[in-house]
Amino acid sequence: MAGQFGKKASRSSIWLTAMRPKTLLLSLSPVLLAGLIVFGMDFSADWLVFPIIILSSVSIQIATNLWNDAADASSGLDQASERLGPPRATSLGLLKAWHVRLAAFLFLLLAALCGLYLVYVGGWPILLIGIVGIICAFGYSSGPYPISGSPYGEVFVIIFFGIMAVMGSAYLLTGTWSEVSFWAGFYIGLPAAAVLVVNNYRDRVGDQKGGRRTLVIQIGPKAAKRLYAILMLFSCVGLVHVNSLLHPGTLSMASLIVTAIVMVFALAMPIRRFFLADTAPLQNRCLLGTSVFQLQWLVAFVIIMLLS
Repeated sequence: MAGQFGKKASRSSIWLTAMRPKTLLLSLSPVLLAGLIVFGMDFSADWLVFPIIILSSVSIQIATNLWNDAADASSGLDQASERLGPPRATSLGLLKAWHVRLAAFLFLLLAALCGLYLVYVGGWPILLIGIVGIICAFGYSSGPYPISGSPYGEVFVIIFFGIMAVMGSAYLLTGTWSEVSFWAGFYIGLPAAAVLVVNNYRDRVGDQKGGRRTLVIQIGPKAAKRLYAILMLFSCVGLVHVNSLLHPGTLSMASLIVTAIVMVFALAMPIRRFFLADTAPLQNRCLLGTSVFQLQWLVAFVIIMLLS
């Protein structure tokens, strides 16, 4: 398999595969949402810091992906699960584990350099968030109790790829914490957690053999599908809630109509596909579809803002 993959792929495309570019939507969407909220609330903002936030967020995501690629290969989990998901460069022998770990460190260094400027702008709260973020980037797949193998992975994703990402970005732009950014981060973090549900659902048999205790393994496959549907639909409800916080005292008809359309789309497309996906390739397509849904949620949020 490694040789077959290698014939089709250049060195740069192998590295790109290890970085998992499709997952970068999960780190970009919360930062973009924070920018939209700040813009919609007419706050005085330091927009020069915005691209630095994006670069820092994407660098941490890539570092986490690379470290995860090397860590899973070293632990033997990829072999135990017979790799149902997208190909992992380290486990296929296309890249050396220490090369991948070094690349992860370099991206973390880039994130840290961006972080120094962000700490200068935002002070000790941003320093604290950055330190915790770097620790979690390594602890997600490594250490004696990796987060990715525990029942708390979905909660971790909602907190760090949702709430903290949006709140921290909005704070850096405006210098203030807001209830709107908290709830917006919570709701956009739900599809990110749904991505993890699909991933862990696909890998549940191999993960259990490898000693993992993910939430999907704990609750079972049927409950996991219901959890996925709840996460996706509840994120749609968040469109109305966040809009009501942006425009207190009013319930926008536009927000109700757009939310209804997004909920119908979620039921007809990503949720239906996941419930019917009975093979690993189909479940991999659900992963991408769920990531794209987060971007669609963001587009729906923009439409509501423009119509309200």
